Formats: sequence, structure tokens, C-alpha cells
Amino acid sequence: MVIHQRALGAGEVLAFCDHWETARHTLSFDIDGVVVKVNSLEQQRLLGFVSRSPRWAIAYKYAPEQAITTIRDIVVQVGRTGALTPVAMMDPVTLAGSVVSRATLHNEDEIRRKDIRIGDRVVIQKAGEIIPEVVRVIPEERGGTERAFAMPDHCPVCGAEVVRPEGEAVARCSGIACPAQRKRNLRHFVSRGALDVQGIGPALIDQLVDQGPGTRPR
Repeated sequence: MVIHQRALGAGEVLAFCDHWETARHTLSFDIDGVVVKVNSLEQQRLLGFVSRSPRWAIAYKYAPEQAITTIRDIVVQVGRTGALTPVAMMDPVTLAGSVVSRATLHNEDEIRRKDIRIGDRVVIQKAGEIIPEVVRVIPEERGGTERAFAMPDHCPVCGAEVVRPEGEAVARCSGIACPAQRKRNLRHFVSRGALDVQGIGPALIDQLVDQGPGTRPR
């Protein structure tokens, strides 16, 4: 389904953009903007391209849809490189066509910069209409029971010491046999972007790592 309209002048272009900023919510699919093009093929030829982008077309992006929810907890995930990432666990809320209950908070410095606390009411949106993110806290709705977050001193999975090299924003698990790192590494190893191994998913990888060498998955 392609929605298009010929516009005569900038006024009609802006009116079309304004209309679909609201009407897009009635569509059976998500859109994050419209594309404005010069209609004349001859003018398109004369305008040409810059690198791989045409001079005769421009994307008009809408502001991301936002919602308000409450952060109930902040948990720490361990990535394949040992990076510790705080994740906000929130009351589920519908946002841009899906239910959102988690949002990455990136690192401890980002939490401090936005002054995010457990129990806060927050405004969230999907970055690029895909990845949920906390935009800002609503401090006027604080009731005094909110709690500050602190990055753990030891890995929540293997218990190894957490280190944060000077000058870096990311804290890391120092464990060389951390199960979380091993699982993430295996998932990356068999993923479509790597060896693309068929029939091995997260559940099987969890069993292989949890049961240890010399055992068979159930």
C-alpha cells in the first residue's frame, strides 16, 4: 500500500505532512514519516545526487510516540564481552504498536545524567521507532520512596569482580568463565551474521552451558 499525493507548493506539502502525523495511527502498519519528492523527472535529472542521496527527495520524520510508565526495578545484564548493562524493568505500556516493559539504560553515567531512580515515573519512546529508551524522569511525581541505583561490585551471574577501566563508561565482569559471557558468545557464534548454524537457539545454548561439558541437553 502506497499513500501519495501530488502537492502544488510548500503549503500543500506541509498540510500533507501534518495530516499523516495524526492519521498514521489509523494505518495497519507503522510509519515514522513521509518522503517529499520533486515530481518532474527532468528536474530530478537536473538536481542529481549527493553521494547516494538524491537532491530531489527528502524524508520528513515525525517526532517519536511517547508514553509514561513507572520503573519498578533496574537489573544488570552481562554481555558477551563482559559489559554490564543496566536495564529498566517497567510497568508494561503500549508504545508504537507493541507492549514495552524493558528499556536499556546503557551505563551508570547515563543513569546519573538523567537522574533515574527505581520507582520513578518516566517518559519513554522508541529510538528509531525500534529500541525502547527512557527519555526523561518526571521529578514532580516523586513521592520520596524512589531509590538510587548503584552498579554492583561483583558480577550478578558469576560473582567475579566488576572493573571499570579509567576513562571508560562501561563496567565489565572480570570472570574468564562467566556463564553469561559464554552464552552470549555462543549465541553470537551461531547467529545468522556469523556461522549461521541452524537448529541452535538460546534455549539449547542455555542447557549446554548450564549442564557443563560431557553432558547432553535434555
